[in-house]
Amino acid sequence: MSVYCLVHGSTQSPRGWELLVSQLRARGHECICVDLPTDEPDASATRYAEVVGAALAGVNKATVVAHSASGFFLPLVPDYASVDRLVYLAAVIPQPGESLLSQFRRDPQMFRADWPGKDPTKDASLAIHYLFHDCTSEVAQWALSTLRLMNARGGMAEECPLRKWPDVASTYISCTHDRTIDPAWWEKAARERLRTEPIQIRAGHAPHVSQPVELAAILDSLAVIQ
Repeated sequence: MSVYCLVHGSTQSPRGWELLVSQLRARGHECICVDLPTDEPDASATRYAEVVGAALAGVNKATVVAHSASGFFLPLVPDYASVDRLVYLAAVIPQPGESLLSQFRRDPQMFRADWPGKDPTKDASLAIHYLFHDCTSEVAQWALSTLRLMNARGGMAEECPLRKWPDVASTYISCTHDRTIDPAWWEKAARERLRTEPIQIRAGHAPHVSQPVELAAILDSLAVIQ
């Protein structure tokens, strides 16, 4: 049995993990879904990492899975918790010495051209198009009920405080049909920054919603090699 710590991104609440949690528990794993402080717009990357660490108090060697925007603080988590593996799920990867905003200004191709500025938490049609386009209509309607905006302006504008990549195994899961971030751009970043070959899944930006069985199988396979 492994412990999976699931960290939501900037557009969903922890409820967004429910379908994946069901699949992981069916495989005998334990899941902890972190509720980030979405109402603290000036929260730093360190603040988010501390919240994850608090959720993992007393847990030994968890696999931490961060979705989307939460990748920007993921490598800080081992400073606050016992971590066996970090999993970037359709996630951004920080660059030490830069903020996520400065990365974007330097190379906007990291995102799909029509994505910046959109808020799918305020418009169901945007949520379906960008996040849940590969879901069945029933699942997509349920997924709309999980939407919640994380105002992380402070963390996004903050220069990444990371000075040394943690001595922890890292995995990058890339969604080939992602309509928000550009998967090819981030696969290249994963090879360069994390020194890992990305794992691809045929899914949109939220594979934990649209492809929970396939994603659980990938995560389960990582537990074998830990």
